[in-house]
Amino acid sequence: MSNQPPSRAKNMAYAVVAGQSGCWTLLIIMVALFGGLTLDAVFGLKGPFTIGLLLLSIPFSLFIMVRLALSAVKQIVPTQTNNLRKSSESHAEEDDL
Repeated sequence: MSNQPPSRAKNMAYAVVAGQSGCWTLLIIMVALFGGLTLDAVFGLKGPFTIGLLLLSIPFSLFIMVRLALSAVKQIVPTQTNNLRKSSESHAEEDDL
């Protein structure tokens, strides 16, 4: 691993992923809350739909966070350092001999 500090672009990418996952989590929980309150009001109940939808929103929001993180990791393009290039060139020269 390199001893160089992370670049500003990488830090911004991490911040964007964290912000997206936080916003999606908040949106999912709000939809579950208002959907549950609406269903409870329609059926004249006091809480089972709200609690049930909020409990179901937890694994769903975790799934969304993982998917966002995995999609961000896929988009990362690894950069080659000079040491890697030199070692691959030396291996190529050895293969030619």
